[in-house]
Amino acid sequence: MRDRSVLIATPNLCLDRTQLVPELVLGGVMRARSVEVTAGGKGVNIARVARAHHRPATVVGLVADGDRQRLLRLLAEEGADVVDVPMPGDTRNAVIMIEQPSGRTTIVNEQGSTIDAEIWGRYRAAVDANLPRHRVLSCSGSLPPGAPEDGYGQLVALAHAAGVLAVVDTAPGALRAALDSHPDLVKPNLQEAEAAISGTSGLVLTDADSDVRERAETAAATLCALGARNAAVTAGAHGVALAESGKRPRWFPAVKVRVVSAVGAGDSFLGGVLLEIEDSATPDWVAAILRGSATASASCEQLRAGGVDPDRAAELLAQLRKQVGRS
Repeated sequence: MRDRSVLIATPNLCLDRTQLVPELVLGGVMRARSVEVTAGGKGVNIARVARAHHRPATVVGLVADGDRQRLLRLLAEEGADVVDVPMPGDTRNAVIMIEQPSGRTTIVNEQGSTIDAEIWGRYRAAVDANLPRHRVLSCSGSLPPGAPEDGYGQLVALAHAAGVLAVVDTAPGALRAALDSHPDLVKPNLQEAEAAISGTSGLVLTDADSDVRERAETAAATLCALGARNAAVTAGAHGVALAESGKRPRWFPAVKVRVVSAVGAGDSFLGGVLLEIEDSATPDWVAAILRGSATASASCEQLRAGGVDPDRAAELLAQLRKQVGRS
């Protein structure tokens, strides 16, 4: 029997160091107003969304020897259910600098320690062992150095063999490599989607862009043509394009909120999508995208990545459903 917990494959765990600063001055010396260290990685943020909605979430992660106890302690303090796959090396760090009061954010992500084929094999086996009791697998975040580029494609194939849906949100190279395994949904942002399709760096998205909708719809349709069964391409405060296999892409504008921090908004989006999939007998991708969008907007009102008020998310979801004529 499959339970309603979310299974998250997020191998490249990290420690997030979030600093609030008055202004980022290149070449200058600054003092942080506050610093918070938390467990990090896209999958960890998704798990926070699930727990905020009182839903269990299992994170399958590679845990490096360096800072091992600290990382596991931080995860345990949040109530995370972790399948711990040991690896040598150090835990990577991410430095997140949020300027106050503007909210402008600068992030520096480390790569993480290099793994080998034996470690990847153990990680893949750990994911496979946890598939039978779940309905959907989320493959989230970057792959560590040394992992096969089609690593997430391998996990998608394992999920499908177990009768489990598979969702992928990762860096452009790994995303492109996963398409051959036909994931049930891919969820890049617009820049990542364009980079995965072209094999080069995607165009940077700005608030002034007037062609965002067209670009996002084109990217979503192209990802389906390349192998994804469905594709959601997010474009920040602009909205999200959904392409379902065999259908024309649809555009869903984002609901406007006062942004405290947009860090992890894409992960919160995917968290909302996964919750909707778990709650439905069969996937309704439009309903999932609407719930994801509402969850992402609610998370932007919180400082911590993946932090979300479920009541606020429900309020925003009602607004979005009204916009598209779904009660």
